[in-house]
Amino acid sequence: MRLSGICVYKHEATGSSESDLREDELVTLDVVTMSSGKNEPDITDVENAMNEILEEKFNCNVDLTFISYANYAEQTSLMLSSGEDADLLPIYMIPLPTCANAGQIIPLDDLLEQYGQGIKEQLGDYIECGRVGEDLYGVTTARDLANSQGFEFVKSVADEVGFDYENIKTLDDLERELLKVKEAYPDMWPVGVASGENIRNWGWDPLGDDMINLGVLADMATEPVVVNLYETDQYKDLVNEMYSWMQEGLIQADAVNTTETYTTLMSAGTAFGGFTNLKPGFAEESSSSLGFEVGVVEIVPALACTNNVSRATWTISSGCDNPEAAMKVLNELYVNPDLSNLYMYGIEGVHYKVLEEGGASNGQDIITWADGVDATTSNYRKSGTWLQPNQFIGHVWEGSDPDIWEQQRDFNNNAQKSVAFGFTYDSLPVTNEVTACTNVVSKYNKALLCGALEPESTIAQFNEELYAAGLQKIIDEKQSQLDAWLEANGK
Repeated sequence: MRLSGICVYKHEATGSSESDLREDELVTLDVVTMSSGKNEPDITDVENAMNEILEEKFNCNVDLTFISYANYAEQTSLMLSSGEDADLLPIYMIPLPTCANAGQIIPLDDLLEQYGQGIKEQLGDYIECGRVGEDLYGVTTARDLANSQGFEFVKSVADEVGFDYENIKTLDDLERELLKVKEAYPDMWPVGVASGENIRNWGWDPLGDDMINLGVLADMATEPVVVNLYETDQYKDLVNEMYSWMQEGLIQADAVNTTETYTTLMSAGTAFGGFTNLKPGFAEESSSSLGFEVGVVEIVPALACTNNVSRATWTISSGCDNPEAAMKVLNELYVNPDLSNLYMYGIEGVHYKVLEEGGASNGQDIITWADGVDATTSNYRKSGTWLQPNQFIGHVWEGSDPDIWEQQRDFNNNAQKSVAFGFTYDSLPVTNEVTACTNVVSKYNKALLCGALEPESTIAQFNEELYAAGLQKIIDEKQSQLDAWLEANGK
């Protein structure tokens, strides 16, 4: 399964004539995505620039909404439940099957066939990971579709304290170096936490529900045997390590209750770094977004799971009154660099400037902040471009390699694949058990991974409550579906 290398904008991307694509009456679509959480006063100016393109071609406008990371899952869930204020949006931090089974989003197969050929060309076979049952409900974003796990940190502080990041291969290695930061900066948390979440994944395939992990393929997902993550040595070793770190004062003391992201704390000088998913160019991208140099260390190598692909998928809400128009606009965001660059970076000369025209390997420009603007003062601050439909057709930010998008494609295509890659789990047969177990996981998991709970007794109680809530039935259902998929696909 390979991600297409197509980056050239095709004017007739859908296969229909341009006159066929115009709506009879002006359609305005509510388009939602994630932001940095900072105020973005120039959204209306960017909307107007995007609408010049969209109105001429489709007789469509967009009304942009940006939601902060901390509130994204909750607010988009409310939007989808009400069927209001969101026509097009990426599902993130909510399992795609949950939204599909609740009737909150619509199947896309017919719309893609008629108006989304550009999306299909851009994504190639990866588009199949958006299926729930027989129907396609979401299309993934062009981004890193595998994840390695590691740690991001403030480079200037690291250099000052002699943080030996080149020789960090394990958590024990990282602990040794973090203690240097604690000693030199007693008022700075060596490890900051993002909205109560320290680590989400550490080398397992969650089989579709990475926020709760109810039945996983453990240890880099080399065997097709579904197990209870919270009973594995892999998990126990991890939470024991985090508990030890909390006792040493390495992890943010209010980690469980914080609503801020660790990058906000890094910017404020109150945190040295935090755990994160990694990809090619991560340090350069984060540095340009935050406005200071960051470094990274990889500890868990890249693993590609279906969940990596389907965890961020653009969808059309069932409350959308104009799904054909929504698909036309979504397709355009995947194939039109001018439109995509506006959405991702804002307006040239106002929010960014061109440093080298055509300097990127995809034919786009190398860009940086506009004169007099930086990451803290821009009124349309680039953030979350990985959650936008197709960053691979867009500009490359100064500091990233000119071929960064090619590097990310290679990363996707060369990552170790889970034995269940391509399998999509449907939780509908065990809905009640999932609800009950989710409540149990919410009670314990994040706190354990933050080091806030004593592991030995807590894990025993955690698992007792999980099994009482029906975890074994979930594991059995996952295993049954996986076995059927493996047999159907000759694996």
